[in-house]
Amino acid sequence: MSLVISGRIVPFAMDGGIASSEKSTFAGKVWIGDDGRIERVTRGNASGPPGFDKAAVVDVGHNLVLPGFIDLHSHLAYATLPLWIEPGRTKPFLHHDSWPSASSYPADITWPAYAFIEAAPEELLAYAEVRALVGGTTSIQGSPPKNRPLDGSMVRNVEDETFGGSIASNRVLASTLTLKPEVLATRSAQMKSGASFIYHCAEGQVDSIVAGEYRSARVCGCLQKHFVAIHTNALNSGDYDAWTDPGTIVWSPFSNLWLYGSTTDVPAALARKIRVCVGSDWGPSGTRNVLGEIKVAALVGKRAGWQLTPFDLVRMITCDPGDALAGPWNVQAGRLQPEALGDVVVIEARAAADPFATVLAATEKDVQLVIVGGRALYGNANLMKAAKATFPSNLNIAGKKRVLSMTKLADRTQPWSFAHVLARLEEVRADPKKEIDAAGNALAAARMAGGAPRLRLALDMPLGRVPIGGLPKNLGEIVVPPIQPIAHDAAFFASIAGRGFHGGLLDGLGHFYA
Repeated sequence: MSLVISGRIVPFAMDGGIASSEKSTFAGKVWIGDDGRIERVTRGNASGPPGFDKAAVVDVGHNLVLPGFIDLHSHLAYATLPLWIEPGRTKPFLHHDSWPSASSYPADITWPAYAFIEAAPEELLAYAEVRALVGGTTSIQGSPPKNRPLDGSMVRNVEDETFGGSIASNRVLASTLTLKPEVLATRSAQMKSGASFIYHCAEGQVDSIVAGEYRSARVCGCLQKHFVAIHTNALNSGDYDAWTDPGTIVWSPFSNLWLYGSTTDVPAALARKIRVCVGSDWGPSGTRNVLGEIKVAALVGKRAGWQLTPFDLVRMITCDPGDALAGPWNVQAGRLQPEALGDVVVIEARAAADPFATVLAATEKDVQLVIVGGRALYGNANLMKAAKATFPSNLNIAGKKRVLSMTKLADRTQPWSFAHVLARLEEVRADPKKEIDAAGNALAAARMAGGAPRLRLALDMPLGRVPIGGLPKNLGEIVVPPIQPIAHDAAFFASIAGRGFHGGLLDGLGHFYA
């Protein structure tokens, strides 16, 4: 179904004179065709392309119409979990191999995450994707490895996006684990052939041993334009000089400060023309969406005197990650321009308000509509109705009534509500052992019957000091903490104060939501 969105357009594009610079905004329309791609962006009442006579028309007034937000660093399998820090610890962790060795890590993180991937994999993914949607995210990296593709995802899963063809797993490669030189050499060759490689690299305090991961990547030829390095906060500013064919860094300041007390040298990367994007990371040490994470980036930049403007920060979740994906995806994301993906977010705004400052200040309650591939998936009831959203169910987000359009992951003809997703997750939480055992029995029965394989997920983060397989011998030891709300709330901000190693800086995040 074709769709026309009318409002104050923030395209982040220079397209045929429509926008004179990436900062341009104007009253106009975005025309999304039946194929989910943008056909035209027009100013004022200019006519659109042919074939839109029966299109749904959504007029959002003076609200902002932007490219959907892109989160290039997340771990969806851990989205239900609360913020974590090792009890009694008084010093920041040194690097990414330090905290998985903490005594509380397996029981607090690995075991509850395992309970959900084993007993409720579909519901876990649905929860994580809805959490992304309510923050305006339309594409996210970090969906857990799985035994079969899924056609019913709501947001785009960066590594698994298909675009109607073969799975892009050979185009967008990723690793959270440190790779050996021979594997890095293979990734180098794949990037030269057009693939992208998203790599957790040099995560820790400056000059800690993990800085060697970046040097190994350099020696193996990985410092290319399609290299996407997550973190790199263990590097000195001069280390970026070796990246002569600049690619992309994904900056997760909340997680960096929470665990290590320091973060990426963003100005040094930008000075080398390295693209910097912002990612939310994961539940145990991250924000709930990139709309929240850019606020942390603003706090860090202000304290450090980096002079990052709201425009700079909003770029980091729109056109910058979109440009990083445009090569391997063979389609533009993060910009509203012809042939780009029809992924759109509408943010509430006052007439004539500065668009970029408005987005930086916006919270979940200001997200009015989220469109992925021309399909309305989330928003306020009036806009969802105008967009002819299917299978609507109600949500309450940050005190605002919202509508979600969600179907079963395996069957887009079957409606699914977030209430059902939460109910199933709560069943697992109430008795993890019972539900894990039942899932194992169902898997064995399906194998015996020769039926279709049941969806299985794998964790993509370290397991910590646990038995082989990740679970305790006695499943009755598993305790799953309360499932976290999908929007930032007072309890989240209260859990920050006096914890982590940010020196109080992250306490300021709550001021944006007051």
